Amino acid sequence: MIGSLFVTGPAGTGKSTFCGAFKDWLVQNDYDVIVVNLDPGAEYLPYQPDIDIREMISLNDIMSQYSLGPNGAQIVASDLIIDNAQKIKDKLDLYEDYYVIFDTPGQIELFAFRPGSPLIVEALAGKMGMLAFISDAILSNMPSGFISQKMLFGSVFSRFYVPMIFVLNKIDLIGADDVEKIKNWEEYPDLLYDEFENEKGEMSKDYFLNVINAFKQSDIINKVSPVSSKDMFGFDDIYSDMANYFQGGEDTDTGYKEE
Repeated sequence: MIGSLFVTGPAGTGKSTFCGAFKDWLVQNDYDVIVVNLDPGAEYLPYQPDIDIREMISLNDIMSQYSLGPNGAQIVASDLIIDNAQKIKDKLDLYEDYYVIFDTPGQIELFAFRPGSPLIVEALAGKMGMLAFISDAILSNMPSGFISQKMLFGSVFSRFYVPMIFVLNKIDLIGADDVEKIKNWEEYPDLLYDEFENEKGEMSKDYFLNVINAFKQSDIINKVSPVSSKDMFGFDDIYSDMANYFQGGEDTDTGYKEE
């Protein structure tokens, strides 16, 4: 593979829709790309996966074998992905000159906070893996919502410690002025803190200002990437971030291969 992007984030932020739309954008711009579904419990996907973990792991079989309910089976299934990593890797080897998008389980804890997940990223991507954290634009439109998602981003970063992109998804549901406001919060932490104080009043503590400044000073997050998967807006910036990391800024024009 040329490089890979593991897509994670809270449930309902549009991760799978992002994966499908980003693949379509890459194909339209003449890049070779596949999508790998790593969610054994996915009942519906808005794209056709090129590699599908559901062909290797069955939730119904796990529930029957271990006498588990749906939630317990999801946890076991997420842990079984590492046991199937070599099977997935063998399939990936057929796509040497492709970008790979990994769609991770819908519930973030099933990917980001399972013991074997960093091993999965290492086994499937080696040093050619990045993470995209998908945040919700509506929630991020509130200071407390933006801060909470930044803190969750930081916790995911601490688990994997690989390059990460903070994707502000569903910007078609908020106005352009709100998108600019959120970008300014990222650029100027004092603005974010002032608006957080207005939102929470006396509940606000110095702790949150320290958290906000810590992100800024450490460069853990130094950019918000606004995206609309519905309108296919903003994917050029996502690709640019990937190209900068994997190719030192040089595009890889492989030409889309019709299979």
